[in-house]
Amino acid sequence: QFWAGFAPPQELRQWWRRLADPSLWPNERLFFEIYAQALQGRPGTTGLLEDVVDAWVDRVIELDLVIPGRTAAEARAEARLGVAVIRGLLLDLLATGDRPAVDAALERYIALQRLL
Repeated sequence: QFWAGFAPPQELRQWWRRLADPSLWPNERLFFEIYAQALQGRPGTTGLLEDVVDAWVDRVIELDLVIPGRTAAEARAEARLGVAVIRGLLLDLLATGDRPAVDAALERYIALQRLL
């Protein structure tokens, strides 16, 4: 049974542990750096913007990681929200290094999603 918004809580936690692994931080910092450069229109980086959101959202939809019975628009909005939350938490972690606080925010997101 899939959980509201993004994935079952245990899968979301597992995915978060993988993303939050300090060994990945250099690559993730590079991702956000290129993302910021693309947003500023730096030549050679703007192609990233073509599917930097939709590719992830499409994958969430493809894997049926949203509540069954949602309209296509609702499913897409839920998937986009999940991607945005995870990316935002990752950016927070990279900026602050405060793993306990970011983990607590993830748990709060999971709890809020269960209310849907």
